[in-house]
Amino acid sequence: MKRIIVSGANGFLGSIIIRKAIEEENLEVVAITSRPDKMKNTAKEFCQVIKTDEFIEGGFPFVCGDIFINCLFPTNADGYKMADGLEKVFKLMSAAKDYGVKAFINISSQSVYPSQRDLPAMEEDALSLETGYAVGKYCSEAFGEQIFSGLHYTSVRLASLLGTGYDQRIINRMVDQALVGKELMVVGGMQRFGFLDVRDAAEGILKMIMSNPKSWKQKYNLGRMESYTLIEVADCIVSQLKMYGIDAGYTVKEGMDARNSSMNINRFMKDFRWKPKIPLSKTIADIIESKINEAEKQTV
Repeated sequence: MKRIIVSGANGFLGSIIIRKAIEEENLEVVAITSRPDKMKNTAKEFCQVIKTDEFIEGGFPFVCGDIFINCLFPTNADGYKMADGLEKVFKLMSAAKDYGVKAFINISSQSVYPSQRDLPAMEEDALSLETGYAVGKYCSEAFGEQIFSGLHYTSVRLASLLGTGYDQRIINRMVDQALVGKELMVVGGMQRFGFLDVRDAAEGILKMIMSNPKSWKQKYNLGRMESYTLIEVADCIVSQLKMYGIDAGYTVKEGMDARNSSMNINRFMKDFRWKPKIPLSKTIADIIESKINEAEKQTV
């Protein structure tokens, strides 16, 4: 029986990891969250829940775990909140080590790579910290490397996660516009995105959990080998909306955006015998269905 500890347990990724982990018979789950009251009842029944500040303060020697998965990351609303949040991440990691955690997975981001790369980013590529978010993710990686030096530690650089309820993503926003009858506006259109369904991301992390931490490399890219232009994304949204009897269209406006968030994920796929299962079309269909169902509930 492995005991895993998941911080950021109410977050977009953390909550899915916990939901999938409690379905595994040989995993015991401890959830770390700043809002225990927000944990879903189904999760509460099958895992121990500890408040983040209380975990940091100590006094829980019984939570010593085999693997800690850090999904906690601060808001980047402004520099002060980022700094305060990063201090909490550092304290959380330090507390995990003090508790005797044997291995640590830190959730990082593809944003640490150059945003206008020509080829899919590889783990050995030079970094380019172009945003406050990227700097914060880099800091979390550096914390982990320092705190867990000599122990089993890895940073997983995720592609842009997609899924229902994660409305900050451009795909969710485009679906919202289409559902209220607005024509989609695609500026540029050739910028290339590396996306990953959050359910695939959680499955990938579980593959790591089930493996031997002694074999982990210090950095992994986790995403899809495929990447998509914004025009391809718009085409997919329009196509999926037609399946629901909804006509939508888009206009392409000239733009100079040349971003590229694609990644090479060969290392992760080889080491953990994993590959993503959910295509972009299925993710978009699920987002559309979720929004339609929510709208119908509000009209009842």
